[in-house]
Amino acid sequence: MKLVSSTKFLEGDTYEVTDTVLEKAETRRGFGVINFLDRYNQVCSLQDSSLATEPAIWFGVDNTGPYMSGPSGERSEDVQNRMHLTQSMVKTLLPYLTKFAETGEYISSMEEVK
Repeated sequence: MKLVSSTKFLEGDTYEVTDTVLEKAETRRGFGVINFLDRYNQVCSLQDSSLATEPAIWFGVDNTGPYMSGPSGERSEDVQNRMHLTQSMVKTLLPYLTKFAETGEYISSMEEVK
């Protein structure tokens, strides 16, 4: 896995763009998973869930130790480091993620989606 950096120019401004390489795989139990690095080189994944009651996914940092390391490698207090999201939750979040992906607009300036 790796991060890819490039320079982008927009209306006279120059800024860094960091992207990640996705690696599609399967878990030991045969569930689909996409592995990638976040902006701080933390290993993350988007993974199918085995939840039997409704469709769900796991999403987040994969660090399974008792502590999550920050960008400098320093450890902080215990935290839940993966999100377990249902299909409904993803649908609720998706408009914000899509808007950011398409425009780069920050959430603070977005109109509330209902």
